[in-house]
Parts: sequence; C-alpha cells; structure tokens
Amino acid sequence: MVEALLKSRKFWLALFGVVQTIVFHFIPDIDPSLWQAIDALVIVLISTIAAEDFAAKRAGGGVG
Repeated sequence: MVEALLKSRKFWLALFGVVQTIVFHFIPDIDPSLWQAIDALVIVLISTIAAEDFAAKRAGGGVG
C-alpha cells in the first residue's frame, strides 16, 4: 500500500501542491494569485492522470 502510494504520480503532485501553497503563503512578496494558479494547474494534472488511470482500468490494461 505505501509502496503504491510512493509510486503514485497523483500523490507526488498533491504533495507538491500542498508544500508550495504553504511555502508561498508565508512569503509576502509572492502574489497569492500565482500560487493559486499553480494549485489550479496541479488539480488539472491530477484530474487528467485520474481520468487516464480510469480509462486504463476500464480497458483492462491496468495502471502503468
């Protein structure tokens, strides 16, 4: 279970999103719209990967 999590692209993207949000939140010189835009991009990437995984499972190919 943990091994699968550590190999998950979605997990690493989500972790990146959380870390960059926390770091940018405490740096006053960074415009909040910048880190919010990065968060939105991370959400789109995670959603795209999830859709790709779903399509692969539905086709019987598994997740690779």
